[in-house]
Amino acid sequence: MGITEIILIMAIALILFGPEDLPEIARTMGKVVFEIRKATHELTKEFQSSFDTPSKVLNKAFEQTTSPRVTNQETPVLPSEATEINTNIDLLTYEDEIPDDPLAELPLDMVSYEEKGASR
Repeated sequence: MGITEIILIMAIALILFGPEDLPEIARTMGKVVFEIRKATHELTKEFQSSFDTPSKVLNKAFEQTTSPRVTNQETPVLPSEATEINTNIDLLTYEDEIPDDPLAELPLDMVSYEEKGASR
């Protein structure tokens, strides 16, 4: 748009709306243009993210498959260090973990031992 076209549009608007209403109309037009630009920017951003998401997922998967694998293996223990470690640790055995009678720790009024062969 050239300068002459802008001056022509402003003159027509001044004649149609008058000098009192022209600032309010310009303010309203500015708000409408701002809202339209905001909406189009949000839509553009949403479309762009929807197009970028599959490529980001594929790129991440490709990087994971081509990157050198890092393992969390423990460092090997030398035989001299192994004897020092074993002397400081008391190992539990299976017998230590399970008591002979699991009901022995309960109060006697809560436990009823039925005789073999007895029926209710």
